[in-house]
Amino acid sequence: MHSGKPISVSEAVIKARTFCNYRERCHKELRDKLYGMGLWKRDVDHVIMQMMDENLLNEERYAKSYARGHFYNKKWGKYKITVELRTRQINDRLIKTALSEIDEEHYASMIQTLIEKKSKELKGNAFEKKQKVSRYLLQKGYAYNEINPHLNVHFSSK
Repeated sequence: MHSGKPISVSEAVIKARTFCNYRERCHKELRDKLYGMGLWKRDVDHVIMQMMDENLLNEERYAKSYARGHFYNKKWGKYKITVELRTRQINDRLIKTALSEIDEEHYASMIQTLIEKKSKELKGNAFEKKQKVSRYLLQKGYAYNEINPHLNVHFSSK
């Protein structure tokens, strides 16, 4: 909660510009930040509208950037990206658009790469390794029906 002297709307606009210029933001992140500064709902809505008018706040651009970044950098699957975007109150249409930014060939290749990397780190028989690799990929947000064919190919050749 905010403590101290209340912040003016014009000061909040300046802080919001800095906040939005640093990296892409969603409405929820900016809204939480503004409430944390002690602003009332009417003022928060005003600042958000101004950031949208200045094109500093764009949910579609945020969702696309988030999906690309978390897939290519953190190697997350589509399911985990979807869940995280929903917690940020991004609507399903924008999530679908964002996920289309991930190339299907890269997605399949990433699954293969993660299987190979993780299976080299593990000890045990093929069945145990397959179970552990499967859990690892599920935890990273890949769906079972996406990873199972790759797991079968990888562990059948062992």
